[in-house]
Amino acid sequence: MIKISKQILKSPYKFRETLIDFIKIQIENIQNTHNIRFNFEELSDLLLSACRSNDFNILFSERRKLFINEDKISEWVYRKLLPNTMVLKIDDEDILRLLIFCIEITYQMFSGGTRATITAKAFRERRRTFESILVDQFVGKLGEVMLKKFLEQNFPGVKIELDWRISIQLERHKNDIINAKKKISIKSTPTLAGIWAEADMGYDYGIMVKCSVPQQPILQFFIEVCGFKRLINFVEGRIPTYDTLFRDYLKNIKNRICNFKCEEIQTELKGFICGYFKTSEYEPIEVGEELPYMGKIRERRYLVRIDQLKYEKTLWKNFLQDIGLISEQF
Repeated sequence: MIKISKQILKSPYKFRETLIDFIKIQIENIQNTHNIRFNFEELSDLLLSACRSNDFNILFSERRKLFINEDKISEWVYRKLLPNTMVLKIDDEDILRLLIFCIEITYQMFSGGTRATITAKAFRERRRTFESILVDQFVGKLGEVMLKKFLEQNFPGVKIELDWRISIQLERHKNDIINAKKKISIKSTPTLAGIWAEADMGYDYGIMVKCSVPQQPILQFFIEVCGFKRLINFVEGRIPTYDTLFRDYLKNIKNRICNFKCEEIQTELKGFICGYFKTSEYEPIEVGEELPYMGKIRERRYLVRIDQLKYEKTLWKNFLQDIGLISEQF
């Protein structure tokens, strides 16, 4: 068992320091047994979320002190984390669709082709850049792609249709699975340590997907298909040889991408399908309420802790039956 405190659980940095050796061992074991490569930050944040929500009863108290049960963590890893983790390379057909969709919708947002806002939601006066919106769109919809792959892989014959249309009007209660008979909200988050799944009012189901992407996901596409290398070569041909400062900059950039060969795709994107909840089984959280590790709620909606989500294969089958995508005889 590992001694821990509530203060450590509040700090991802302190949590990593406390469990550094244990996390490294878990990373090695996962790679050896399942050939899934988690980096240290990814796995530590996912473990932190499991501890914060006390998923699988990972935490226990003894003599007024708090401890982590290592056996329960292993159980969580092998029963929940790994079976519900999807790994896709950036040349996957649906990932490429996602890239093109995000580029097009971002162009339309700037040209006025859609009423989606180009200002930050929390700070309406702050105008976002094209690049920041593009990345936000990519990460925001990546969870939908991960869920589609997960369900189609686990239930052969099931077809999940995502909504790739770009509407001029902003739609309320837009169904994220367009061939479903119920309203589905799929929320994608890059915050791996988060513990709250959410759905807006008006939806029948909420699904949470945590996504891990490289720091510069869009740039990575261009690096691995040689678009970035061509740009560097073009610039190199225009910068005089006596401009040593910028020649050094170019050399540094080329060294950073030297391990990437043209069209040899290396970058992987990970999605952890946390699970789903049925909104009719919960009461919405009211504005002004405060939740642990989230703070004050600013919009009335459904919020469910991740340890309460349904994630097992038999329960996903029930979900697919309820939304009309498989029959009871499946």
